[in-house]
Amino acid sequence: MMMGLQSLVSLAVTLMMLAALVLLWRNSKSAWLIISIAAEGVSLLCRGALFAAPELFSSTPVLSSVWTLSGLAFATGLLGYAIETTQRH
Repeated sequence: MMMGLQSLVSLAVTLMMLAALVLLWRNSKSAWLIISIAAEGVSLLCRGALFAAPELFSSTPVLSSVWTLSGLAFATGLLGYAIETTQRH
């Protein structure tokens, strides 16, 4: 039960992050935010797969790598956006 709740909270956090990124993108139209949105979308798919079919991660190890790389892409996009924004002001 606790693991299911943890997974649901994790999915909710990812959805909230996506919503925040989309709201930021609507104002700025930054390509950096598109990178972060796409990466967070991949992360959402990975979290959903982990919640729905946890055995998929043990039978397909590349999914863990994809999830990790999506986190790196998310952080890169967000950092790029922050640098872009601070240089404008």
